[in-house]
Amino acid sequence: MTTTSIRLPKTATGYKSFARIIEVSKKLFAEKGFLATSTNQIIEEAHVAIGTFYIYFDDKRAVYDYLLQDYSKQIRKLIQSSIKDLPTRYEKERVGLKTFIKFSLNDRLSYRIIWESMFVERKLFVDYYSSFAVGYQKQLTQALSNDELNPNVNLETLSFVLMGIANFVGLQIIFKENVTEEEIDQVVDQVMYILSHGIFKS
Repeated sequence: MTTTSIRLPKTATGYKSFARIIEVSKKLFAEKGFLATSTNQIIEEAHVAIGTFYIYFDDKRAVYDYLLQDYSKQIRKLIQSSIKDLPTRYEKERVGLKTFIKFSLNDRLSYRIIWESMFVERKLFVDYYSSFAVGYQKQLTQALSNDELNPNVNLETLSFVLMGIANFVGLQIIFKENVTEEEIDQVVDQVMYILSHGIFKS
């Protein structure tokens, strides 16, 4: 995997330039794709000097790596914060799912940036979701020890199943126009019903 270098700003002025580079890069990567976006385009649209760009990033790949890592940190931190005081796995799954959906609604470019990793370097995409799955399995293991889950379910598979549900139900919501809080709750409740009752008649 390619190794890139990122140098964080140390001043308020530097942070403003850094933030502009990040925001412009996110827009360009989402609109044009990573491969079709040039470093010069980022510099021009961010209105920064060439030297300023290279103070913080080796190249456009370093910017993309920062964006992907930042999304991972943001999503994990937000979900953990929303579920940390909840007593059951059921409640954690419900609140975690809704939190992820609302994050995606508030940042509609997140899917484009994260899934673009497939085209930047396959290992980035694999590592992004595999690392989420590892963290998820730890939480599910605790729920299993609390007798909250079916012991016959493989937890690695379950972690990917739950991530898949979150990602594609998130798309279901994003595809709607002017979605309301009530509509989000209805979809989340339906997901939880499916998880609790299954889809096949016994």
